[in-house]
Amino acid sequence: MHSALKHWSMSSASWIEMDALLAEFTDRVRREGLDEYRVTGRVARHFLAWLELSDLALEKVNATVISQFLQHDCECFNDAPTAVKLRPWRKRRSSPDLIRFVRFLEQKGIIPVPGDLDSNLQLLEQHLAQMRSAGYSDKAMKNCRASCISLFIWLHFSRIRLCKLTPQALKQFRKRRFICSIPGLYAGHAWRTSSRADWSGLRGFLNHLADTGMIQPLSPVMTDTAAPQCIDRFETWLVRYRHLSASTVNRHTRLITMLLPDLGMDPGIYDAALIRRVFFIHIDNRSSDYAATLGSTLRMYLRFVVSEGAVSQALIAAVPRVPKWSLSALPQYISAADMERTIASCGDRPAGIRDRTILLLLARLALRAGDITALRIGDIDWNRAEIRVSGKSRRQTALPLPQEVGDALYLYLMKARRTIDGLPLKEQKVFLGSLAPYRPFNATSTVTSIVRRALNRAGVVTRGGRGAHVFRHSQATALVRAGVSFEVISSLLRHASMDTTMIYAKADTRMLREVAQPWLGGGDS
Repeated sequence: MHSALKHWSMSSASWIEMDALLAEFTDRVRREGLDEYRVTGRVARHFLAWLELSDLALEKVNATVISQFLQHDCECFNDAPTAVKLRPWRKRRSSPDLIRFVRFLEQKGIIPVPGDLDSNLQLLEQHLAQMRSAGYSDKAMKNCRASCISLFIWLHFSRIRLCKLTPQALKQFRKRRFICSIPGLYAGHAWRTSSRADWSGLRGFLNHLADTGMIQPLSPVMTDTAAPQCIDRFETWLVRYRHLSASTVNRHTRLITMLLPDLGMDPGIYDAALIRRVFFIHIDNRSSDYAATLGSTLRMYLRFVVSEGAVSQALIAAVPRVPKWSLSALPQYISAADMERTIASCGDRPAGIRDRTILLLLARLALRAGDITALRIGDIDWNRAEIRVSGKSRRQTALPLPQEVGDALYLYLMKARRTIDGLPLKEQKVFLGSLAPYRPFNATSTVTSIVRRALNRAGVVTRGGRGAHVFRHSQATALVRAGVSFEVISSLLRHASMDTTMIYAKADTRMLREVAQPWLGGGDS
């Protein structure tokens, strides 16, 4: 290392040393065909003068120092000697030229560096090759490459080795103000953090490194806060003693986690006034359905704390009940023509074949979105032309498999699904995502999104919701109008109670007009 450059001053001897260094840098700039006056005169000399005026040593130059220089309110022209020859400049536009000079100083050994930038790039290329073989799109790999190189450059200039990456350092990177760029390698975005797509690609690479033991797991950054211990006990209680499904358990734990900061962690302070106040705060400007769901969760949590002996059972009654009259609303449905037009809008690409199969299962068998996500290869009995579903109550029911639906399932499993999965029937769940890494559906919202997109493509207008239940309601409504008995409809819909099926009695408006009686005391209307 140049000893005279470790902490230089504005003395003539130092400037002789600096001029020799700048002359060497100027020769390199000239060979690269760049503007030597702009790069050397405006930026390099200015940076050296600012370091001296800020009392910063060259060996301490890092991402923070570079950011401070690019953002400083410049008064260097007034304070620096004539020999520096500072000129007016645009700081942000000077970033590539400044990085070029810093890289020159690094290569000369004047500024120490971690030294793993090249090896990190090789790791990235290996990861991208694995992504390519797994079927990731070019766009996904481009986002991954850009976000990973941005991290490598930030680590390089922050003087942190990749193997020493911590959750705290990753958090700083995501909130960075440093322009992650190196001329000839990567031109990063100025003054912005990673987008959601960029973060997704970077997270996949970091998870890969953690799985191979090259870095420590970064899970503390992936989740904001750890769940309280009472939530863990509540979740265990729901599974062991209430025997609820995984989706219901997740809903209860998610909602009660949201309420706990206002309720408090100590059930000993709970009283009726606190319960009601917190409940009304969280249902403000929300729908009645949300209020009913939140009330159900809050009562379930109070039953749990009662089981632990923390509160009296009478406190459960403090949760207000939301009025919900039986059979008060008409089921939302679409016409048979709209249903067929929606199914036909899916196209013949692999994702379209998958979506058409899902819509046929919803329309012909009146399945729920949860039935679609839970469906497994073993649930299809090709010999008996049956399909087994569990539904809300987890009671397994065998439904007949119509020819049209069976043909669609076969086409998807043997052609479209094999195309996106790589191997036929490798994953036991029937329906997978259409983009790598082709995981099974993990939420009913995925099915809802597929239905909504199909309705939008077909230009179908609905009066209410646009989710998977529109097809279920439409099928039941069509059966009622065709004269099918409610016992058959209840069996198809797998309702536990006939009262639930009776809501569709109101869907046959033509029959209702025939049996409707005049309103007492009314006129012709």
